[in-house]
Amino acid sequence: MAAGSTEVDADVRVRAIDHVRAHRWADLLALQPRLERDSEYWVTVWGPACAVAAYHEDRPDARELLVAVIDAGFHDFSAYTQIFADTFATEADWPVMQARMEANKPVPPIELTDWPTAVPVLPVLLDRLDPGAEAALARRVPATQATAQETALEMLTWVTSRWRHSGAKHVQDRDANEVLNRAEDGERFACREYTIVLTQVLNAVGIPARSLALLRDGYHTGMGTGHAVTEAWLDDLGRWVILDGQNGATGRDSSGALLGVITLHERQLAGDRPDFVGVSPNFDSDSAQEWFGHIQNCSSGGTVWRADSFVPLMEGHTVVEARPLIHDPVLPHPDLAEISTSVVDHDGGRALLFATQHPFARWTRASSPMTSGRRRSSVSRSRPTWRPPWSTPTSSSKPSSRSST
Repeated sequence: MAAGSTEVDADVRVRAIDHVRAHRWADLLALQPRLERDSEYWVTVWGPACAVAAYHEDRPDARELLVAVIDAGFHDFSAYTQIFADTFATEADWPVMQARMEANKPVPPIELTDWPTAVPVLPVLLDRLDPGAEAALARRVPATQATAQETALEMLTWVTSRWRHSGAKHVQDRDANEVLNRAEDGERFACREYTIVLTQVLNAVGIPARSLALLRDGYHTGMGTGHAVTEAWLDDLGRWVILDGQNGATGRDSSGALLGVITLHERQLAGDRPDFVGVSPNFDSDSAQEWFGHIQNCSSGGTVWRADSFVPLMEGHTVVEARPLIHDPVLPHPDLAEISTSVVDHDGGRALLFATQHPFARWTRASSPMTSGRRRSSVSRSRPTWRPPWSTPTSSSKPSSRSST
């Protein structure tokens, strides 16, 4: 039994509902003394129903009974349209009674008039080491710079100078520390290893990064048809960009701005090749434009997108995995600056939960204020939820989920 109800069991409620549905008004009124003790439903259900029953049974207190429940807060008369139609609704002052009931309708305790939204996209799958190895990797690299772009370019210059390129050898495991250790011992590797190191280095310093596989046209046959680069989200630019670890190179527009794979792909198809700027000993400016041929076919973090057809075979024998295979290149490139909003039951109270796909998101100040009418509360940086000020506090302090904005 719900809190607030006294001496009313489920059987009485079932019988009362049956009497209302069957229009057994006398039988319903016989239950009235017991229904009046049902404080949870008397004003909203049983009181109006008994008033209608009293009207049908010609009891002189019918109107008095309806007025009493209206005075007590009854307002949802739309649920009683049918049974009111041939009773109280036939009286001259029914519009006045309706207005009184309408005035009882409470305002919503909370109403959202605007909220941040994030376009649903595929999850961001980053190339990261375990926490211990990632921390060790972070200790090996240069200091971070003032902006994400400056830091990314600093890491690009550092990684591309660790060894001279050679396509004759590869590592089995995707472990930047192993690659760097072996490079320090004189071993040389290919684009795959440059990409592993640069991608994991960027994640180690808080820049979301993943591997990007590029294939030129006709990749189903021949040799050297593929190339690996890093794709990184730069917060200060608000977009994904390509960083070529092997060549220490970036694609840039006429203003020098870094470009991402979607723009590069579109420009490649249009025959409009942007600048390809490199800083590595491996970089050959004379053959730089040849690298743009690999932009014909792209795979971000395992997700392959094609506008038309797809050949799942590389160089005659290697399966080109697509997890998943899609048409729209925007899907695997979410805007990591976007914030999504959810309404949740949090610790027994209503709350707004804000989330972002950005894996390294941090609060920029101690709290983020949210307002409810004229009242103000704050969002903790460690608990990105907002409890409306009227919610009942509980003794629990554990958040319902972990996310950050």
